[in-house]
Amino acid sequence: MKTEIETACYYSQNGITVTRSTRGDAEHLKHNMRQCDKDEIWASHHFTPEQAVDYSIKKTIFCLTVKVAGVPAVMFGVNGESILGHKGIIWMLATDDITKINFRFARHSRHFVDMMLAFYPYLYNFVDARNTLSIKWLKLLGAKFDTAKPHGVEQKMFRYFYFERGA
Repeated sequence: MKTEIETACYYSQNGITVTRSTRGDAEHLKHNMRQCDKDEIWASHHFTPEQAVDYSIKKTIFCLTVKVAGVPAVMFGVNGESILGHKGIIWMLATDDITKINFRFARHSRHFVDMMLAFYPYLYNFVDARNTLSIKWLKLLGAKFDTAKPHGVEQKMFRYFYFERGA
């Protein structure tokens, strides 16, 4: 029997749903991650998809899954920088099914950033400068960006981005 946390639905329209992430969602993502996310997590941390998903979920205080026709396409969440800090590390990992998510939902997803800003008034992370789809989505959500700089284990070009509550 599923618990209420597993069945909580935050969005449901036109075959796109957003629910609390489950172990099954994580397993699907580990085995179906899109190549640009694999490249990004390898360049930044030398993580495999399995390591990236496990690490993200282990550290997260808030984790949701976007499904297209019932199939996990995106997992995202926020991890605390420190126990008493006011900064959160926002993250997102996806499968190729992210391209099936329509523009209307992408615009609505600002609501989920606002939910995370309720936990932490400042959200940030780095995005691989080659990951143009993620950068486009982040811009649509209102992220502010620094110029690309070397970052991570491989010192590839990444862009620091952030969101602030009330900004």
